Amino acid sequence: KAADLGNAVAMKNIGYLYDEGLGVSQNYNQAMQWYRKAADLGNAAAMNNIGVLYEDGDGVSQDYDQAMQWYRKAAELGNALAMKNIGDLYEDGHGVSQDYEEAMKWFQKAADLGNAAAMYNIAILYEEGRGVKKDAQEAARWMELALRAGSEFARKQMRENASSWSQSFRV
Repeated sequence: KAADLGNAVAMKNIGYLYDEGLGVSQNYNQAMQWYRKAADLGNAAAMNNIGVLYEDGDGVSQDYDQAMQWYRKAAELGNALAMKNIGDLYEDGHGVSQDYEEAMKWFQKAADLGNAAAMYNIAILYEEGRGVKKDAQEAARWMELALRAGSEFARKQMRENASSWSQSFRV
């Protein structure tokens, strides 16, 4: 009902239900239609979700350029997840030249807005020395920030590699 009244958040939420198949049959075409309606009204989360559909090729042909365009629109509106997703594209070299420094820049923007996944990605870049000087202490600091922010990836990493990370935390 709220979506029928022009509520962009409701439209985005309906899109998400179709995207994930929650309470309805999963239908990426319906998800895209609802996301576009919300995006047309300026909903940054919907713009990001459109980017994800293009990045993953769900209901559309995989198109990293389109994904990047939608992520940038959302990022311009302050969407931290879109900023993290732009960083992922640069880190992986999807649709752009692989560029760890550019990835770090976008992860930092997202982390500054509290995105736990971006904090985790920064920790890994420091751990592996990609785009930055390898720095175990800085990696540990970012891993701790990611843990505190609720990153499941960070929790998994800590469980699976506790001994290597515990050395960094003791420094």
